[in-house]
Amino acid sequence: MTPVEAVVSLKALEHAWEQAREGVVLHAEERVTYLNPEAARLLEVARERVLGRPLLLALRDHRLERLCREGGQARLELRGRHLWAKAAPGVLLLLDRTGEQQRLEALEESSRVLAHEFRTPVTGMLSLIEALQQGLEPDQQAEVLGLLLQEAQRLRRLVEDLPLTRVPGQERTFALEELRPRLERFLAPQLAERGARITWKTPHTVWASPDAVYQALLNLLDNALKYGPGGEVVVESTRDARGVWLEVRDRGSPLPDYEPLFQPGKRGYHAASVRGSGLGLALVRRLAAGWGGHAYGRAWEGGNAFGLQFPYDRG
Repeated sequence: MTPVEAVVSLKALEHAWEQAREGVVLHAEERVTYLNPEAARLLEVARERVLGRPLLLALRDHRLERLCREGGQARLELRGRHLWAKAAPGVLLLLDRTGEQQRLEALEESSRVLAHEFRTPVTGMLSLIEALQQGLEPDQQAEVLGLLLQEAQRLRRLVEDLPLTRVPGQERTFALEELRPRLERFLAPQLAERGARITWKTPHTVWASPDAVYQALLNLLDNALKYGPGGEVVVESTRDARGVWLEVRDRGSPLPDYEPLFQPGKRGYHAASVRGSGLGLALVRRLAAGWGGHAYGRAWEGGNAFGLQFPYDRG
């Protein structure tokens, strides 16, 4: 290769580095000789300030400095980013894997949410099947078979609504009172075990998927029965200029903070002795977002309230 060809080849290589999606850092005698725009972005440095300066000034991380000295590759978190780094004599390559990591975490969370969504109808169906095995009167058998059919249909709709990026369909305007009989039948064993009762004050209609509201309300009631003191649980809807509000209220001690409980895996300080995945309220919030509303928690004069909002502008 002639000297001219070598210069042309070097310029072409440098042009490629300048456009690369991978960060490139060249160094000699522990000083920076070159870094491309992507490396400057990932390391959060200005190129003109680090060229010719000590390598650590550009890297600002002893793990990367050690990798440059010893060679090899590593995955590490650096200033909020997930990076793959590979070092060879005189060169360090950096690849931003943050998006990939976020997608992986979202997939894992979606898997947990999916398992939680399916667990409720499956658990209910198993309880109903056990009741049938124990022997029931003909009229009771008919009622249990009806409930089994409802839960099987809900499982089918959950499957049809996959993937999790889609929200449940079949939105319509319906009366909240429609959900009451089904919820009371499903929760009857839990109510009896806790010595609790539900008081309903839900005269309003909303626009949403009845299945989505059923699942959200079931989770809120399940939380109230698990973590509340028993006794009366109130389900009440109200209306104002912003929409319809639906709350489940128990008479437990007011909590110090509600918002963290809507994060996946987060549970209250009082939940240590109660089995659960910490996904119930996260799922409630996701379902509420599907109809354009939101989920929240608050203290009220008698205890704790967890609620759902239905905006008017969605129907």
